[in-house]
Amino acid sequence: MNGRYLASSLTLLCTFALTMAPVRPAHAVFGGIGDMFVTGDVSNTVRSYNGVTGAYIGNFGAPTNGPLAIDFGATNGRVLVGGFSVGVMEFDANTGAYIKTYGGPTWCWSGIYAPNGNVLVASSATDEINEYDAVTGAFIQLFAPMPGAPSDMRYGPNGNLYVCTYTGNMVWELNPVTGNPISVWGLPAGCRPNDVEFLNGEILVTAMGSNLVHRFDSTPAHNPLGTFGDPNWGNTHGLEVSPHNGHIYVVDGVHAQVSEFHPTTFALLNSNVLSPSPGDKVVDIAFRPDAGPTPAVSSSWGRIKALYK
Repeated sequence: MNGRYLASSLTLLCTFALTMAPVRPAHAVFGGIGDMFVTGDVSNTVRSYNGVTGAYIGNFGAPTNGPLAIDFGATNGRVLVGGFSVGVMEFDANTGAYIKTYGGPTWCWSGIYAPNGNVLVASSATDEINEYDAVTGAFIQLFAPMPGAPSDMRYGPNGNLYVCTYTGNMVWELNPVTGNPISVWGLPAGCRPNDVEFLNGEILVTAMGSNLVHRFDSTPAHNPLGTFGDPNWGNTHGLEVSPHNGHIYVVDGVHAQVSEFHPTTFALLNSNVLSPSPGDKVVDIAFRPDAGPTPAVSSSWGRIKALYK
């Protein structure tokens, strides 16, 4: 075989192999798809951890607003981080680069992307949820009055928006388009609800006052089903179900750790998920979703040969 042709073929083969080989993305140092992101309001950090092992990866972005709730956009490659003093900050989920701030400058616990693409901000200081333009950041309208310092919020399996109120001691179910209330129910006195999640037909609500996760059914009456928790807790905040194993992960600020629970027995499986322990007051947790495939041109050996004929 001609040496020149052989060298050319080997070069093409190497090029093809590199093209097809998985490449570690540049943002991997900040945490990638499926990893855990944990906010810390005292240290002004969002830390990333391996979504399966809990091993520390690095700090994401540069939040300086006493970060509270964190919420990833499902498809837009962005993430919202609420805070005590600035408003809700938006970052690029791939690079951690700051994009813009919605609301504030005041206590805005959380933000979430609405079905129409706009951003809803839980303004805890003013007892309301406000809607903002996701492109310009401009205020659009009062989405819903929310007495009692709205904290974290989440869309349920039925598409409705569920909002906890920290001092109001309630959970509100809202129409996702109009903001009109559909149902509302209370927790035991002094519970101070923080976060809400859905699992196996149940509604789970964390409460800082009781330092427990309260379980409710999904009927209009929202009947209580029981509670579970970790004896180490003293300041219970964020709540998330892992996309990897379906287990329940709960953040506690005094224990300064994430606890893991079984999804059906609610048995405590691990009191120290994060490794090493952050040694810092932590608030909320989110697993970064897959925002969808990156467009790419499919390749084959025949296509590579054709390109270089």
